[in-house]
Amino acid sequence: MSWITLTTDDVLTKWAGPELEAAQTAALASGQSDPIPEIIAQVIREIRGYVAACSRNTLGDGATIPDELLGEAITRIRYEAATRLPGGALLDDDRRAANTAAVAKLREVAACRFSLEQPATESAEVISAPASPRWKARARQFTRAQQDGL
Repeated sequence: MSWITLTTDDVLTKWAGPELEAAQTAALASGQSDPIPEIIAQVIREIRGYVAACSRNTLGDGATIPDELLGEAITRIRYEAATRLPGGALLDDDRRAANTAAVAKLREVAACRFSLEQPATESAEVISAPASPRWKARARQFTRAQQDGL
């Protein structure tokens, strides 16, 4: 297994051609281009965020994702593309359930409960989270022993 770059051809493996064409051409404003590449980029960033949330994981170089999450990526892309169409023409209960399952697996990855193969080439990208609040307990001025006789 390795880290892969996701393409529109990968999306075609799970989506019928006419459906993909509808998602690429329907409900476009004048001058608006194919939305699928942007949806793919968005989902890649999302998955990389889930992967980076687990401190045991290392991100792969470039816009790559672990191939263990290819199915989840394609499911998320199909869902996001289907939600942009009016009336939810391509959005059915099966796709909603698949999307829910994909997000649940990504949460497992983020919680370090799903192991991923680490990339051969690490990313130079730095992912950071806000610092956790830290405090130091004050030393007690009065202890139980000092209160004897009060």
